[in-house]
Amino acid sequence: MSCLRSVVALLLVFCSYLSATRLDDATRQLARDIFQQLVEINTTDSVGNTTIAAEAMAKRLLDAGFPATDVSVVGPNGRKGNLVARLRGRGVGAFKPILIIGHLDVGRGSAQRLEHRSVQVR
Repeated sequence: MSCLRSVVALLLVFCSYLSATRLDDATRQLARDIFQQLVEINTTDSVGNTTIAAEAMAKRLLDAGFPATDVSVVGPNGRKGNLVARLRGRGVGAFKPILIIGHLDVGRGSAQRLEHRSVQVR
């Protein structure tokens, strides 16, 4: 399955989940704002910068109350940063930790296959 098909499938599953869940308008707007912010950052592997995206999401986590010791941006160089964040359990017998892995970079697509040349959320 191609990378584009995988992304589309993941987005469809995510959208199905969101549509099945009753979210208030403020939560929906926040999710859209985060999505838009990420989409508008150039993270193309060849010329983009994943560190900018990682730092933007790190700021959101810090603003939401994550301790600074639990949020870090790391990577092999200044352009290839990744976000690592820890969500701690609470109380005795708290839930076990889970690891969620994703990637911030995207590959260049074929210009002939793109319907919209610029990346934006409509």
